[in-house]
Amino acid sequence: MMAERRDSYAAALSAVRRMAREGRFAWGDPIVIKSLAAELRLSSTPVREALACISGLGLIEHRQGHGYFFPALSAADIIDLFDLEWTYVHAALTLHDRGAATLQRGLSSAMPLATVQALFAAVVGHTGNEALGASHRTALERLAPVYRVIDSLGTGDATAVEAVSIAGGRGGREALLRAIEAHHKARCALAGEVARILRRESDRQI
Repeated sequence: MMAERRDSYAAALSAVRRMAREGRFAWGDPIVIKSLAAELRLSSTPVREALACISGLGLIEHRQGHGYFFPALSAADIIDLFDLEWTYVHAALTLHDRGAATLQRGLSSAMPLATVQALFAAVVGHTGNEALGASHRTALERLAPVYRVIDSLGTGDATAVEAVSIAGGRGGREALLRAIEAHHKARCALAGEVARILRRESDRQI
């Protein structure tokens, strides 16, 4: 019985996190436990437990007395999340020599990275610091809807990856930091437009 309960909870947790990443919920949408449980063919209890877990990670909001909601982030909120991700990447490059050296060797040998998100994940992953990696992965989950919109805008992610890769491969850590910071500032400038697009998407689903 206990194993069955754990399996149901794990299934609910995995499903809800996947839905959040893939844009299943609209900006500011209420998440109705009963409807979600029926869709997942699970009881309400593991779904409620899964929602409580991911609300603790900041992936959704729990409003006391009103239930769970998908976050409706403002432009300032989006910039805060970008800043958080940049903090993790900066820490990976400045506090972990082994990670920075490994990354630079990879970039020098034309590491195949399609997106800046993949590059940032490589930066953090090469540190070998599990706590840092887990925190960064959570930040990426929170940013998933934002990155989905940025990708749809076609704002030159491939160009940014190339610039950062060249800086890291040829110019060393300081050049890599400057290139990533330039990209960070450019995406922060898009926060207002991203928030407006997400709001319009939400309005169309009402």
